[in-house]
Amino acid sequence: MKRTALRLLVSASLALAGLPAANPDTWIPVRWDGGPLEVARRAKDKALADPAVRGAIAGWYDSATLSLLDGMPVNCLLLTLSGGAGAEIEKQQRQLVTEYAGKAHQRGLAVLGLVYPGAEPPAVASAAVDAKLDGLVLEGEFSGGSGFAEQLEKLLRSAGSAAVIIPVASSAGPLRKAAWPVLAVKGVPPGTAKLTGGASASATGGLWVDSNIWLIRSLRLSAKARPIWLSHPAGSPADYLKSIADAAAAGGRWIVTLQDDFRAQLLSRDVKATALWRSMGDLLTFFGQPAEWRDFAPYGTVGIIFDTAGQNLANSEEYLNLVARRRVSYRVIERSRLDAASLAGLRVVLAFDLAPPADAERKLLRDFAARGGLVAGGPSWGSPPKDQAYTVQAIEQGELAVYKEPSPDPESVARDLNDLLTTPDFGVSFFNVPSVLPYVSTNNTGDRLAIQMVNYADAPGDSLTIWATQKFQVAHLYIPGSAPLDVPLKRSGDRTEITIPRLPVYGALVLQ
Repeated sequence: MKRTALRLLVSASLALAGLPAANPDTWIPVRWDGGPLEVARRAKDKALADPAVRGAIAGWYDSATLSLLDGMPVNCLLLTLSGGAGAEIEKQQRQLVTEYAGKAHQRGLAVLGLVYPGAEPPAVASAAVDAKLDGLVLEGEFSGGSGFAEQLEKLLRSAGSAAVIIPVASSAGPLRKAAWPVLAVKGVPPGTAKLTGGASASATGGLWVDSNIWLIRSLRLSAKARPIWLSHPAGSPADYLKSIADAAAAGGRWIVTLQDDFRAQLLSRDVKATALWRSMGDLLTFFGQPAEWRDFAPYGTVGIIFDTAGQNLANSEEYLNLVARRRVSYRVIERSRLDAASLAGLRVVLAFDLAPPADAERKLLRDFAARGGLVAGGPSWGSPPKDQAYTVQAIEQGELAVYKEPSPDPESVARDLNDLLTTPDFGVSFFNVPSVLPYVSTNNTGDRLAIQMVNYADAPGDSLTIWATQKFQVAHLYIPGSAPLDVPLKRSGDRTEITIPRLPVYGALVLQ
């Protein structure tokens, strides 16, 4: 039995037994904040000026709201627990959470407490133990930094609680060396940037798409991958499905975050809100279903060396972000794992994180270039130009692209790839998809490709064309809510061409 299927089976069995799923791998989280503390914490929030909205949030821990989860795959609730409010409000909140968590546990749900700056570790730990919480989610900048989480964990363990601690990091950097059982990080609301009348054009000439796929990929480099959660609001209810698909395409989860007015509409059983809520459940269910191709390894003929301990981590992350935004499929190579095997099958390597390269790294990459590859790096790789961004120098059968700057502008480098490589060099190329970003993966024999596509526009994409520099015989398209489709293929020499007539929010094309 596949690992994913086994996890789902265990989770379902626990739910039937009335027990919360104890394994964070199985948790599908939703921000379920409410109560008097939540109202006090957001006293200046304009959304709460609406009496219906304010009433819904204040009374959210009435047991009736649990019925909203009937038939939904969501199994992990994040409840407002503590935020440094007045003693009386904190006490009321603690009582409400304890009662509500007990009822949620009876339904087989995991329950986590949301903790905000101003909270005191002893009081938080005591509240978590009383409510038998499965974990605590820490949001914001706490006094003492990571020491707050560490103190909280010690208090919980001394009280016999196995509740997990999940700090929400403001950036991915600190998480890459962290030992927390769930890696949670602030993401960006996915979508296309907009001006009056439509989406804006980026400096690269296409739509400016905000996505978190690169971010999740950068956190999944370890062989012992842990659950990755993205924390961000959705721009509007229309963006809920995009947020789910954006996180799930690369193996993460969005902490489902509903707007306050949408929650009030759900509570009043508004037809449109309820229909969208059910559509979200269907999409979450789709991503929870086992599929062989979900375990494929990242595909790409472009390799990006990534130094998680580098001096310019933000710039390094932008290479991952902006190369992905240009729909270039790449593999991330951790600097500590750079070897001949990690370069196999690549056409080009971006080596800007080697600053400077060690002798062994330099030899390895020069040998790669000499055999016909292309290495792009800073001025230490050759004779840098004076009046242009980079120059290309031959090295036996291959080339070196030597940049004037040791860490050049990531957007320029992403654009330069189209000049340095031909279309077949990319392995997989995309056309007519300005609002769609792909994540391509492959099986261990290389004869199957999975091309997951997320459409970040509000309207479906039409006539998406994909070229693969490989001969494939069969193509299946998986779109949530529809039966798998056989997609016609066109073959020309070593190239396979596929056209997808219409793509809603998400689709996965599996080639073999």
